[in-house]
Amino acid sequence: MPWAWVSLVGVTVWWTSGFNAVIYLAGLQDIPAELYEAARIDGADVWDRFRHVTLPGLRPVLLFVLTTTILASANVFGQSYLITLGAPGEQTRTVVWRIVDEGLRYDDAGQAAAMSIVFALALAVVSVVNFRLLRYRED
Repeated sequence: MPWAWVSLVGVTVWWTSGFNAVIYLAGLQDIPAELYEAARIDGADVWDRFRHVTLPGLRPVLLFVLTTTILASANVFGQSYLITLGAPGEQTRTVVWRIVDEGLRYDDAGQAAAMSIVFALALAVVSVVNFRLLRYRED
């Protein structure tokens, strides 16, 4: 088991959980109380209200949080550098770490800039695919 990555993932989840909680709270407050009341009057239990009212109401929020979490996780540098210094070996070195090494350690700013652009384009493609697959549809 790659325990170094487990610790990095745990720290990253902890780092992003506060932001995500605030976004989810805002999304929950945006769901009209009348929808819950109507579902309760129609005989929906707690699970049905969650499944048919809360989840559809949070769909745009879920898409936003998923996309921002993917982007934040792809840009991990500080956690890996501060916690493991890339150890064991170079197993916990990330793409951003490689770009920083290329630009600062090997003094090749042009190569680092090119790597950054390719990485940004790859993240843009991931974001577009994410939005296309999970986009909000009116039923």
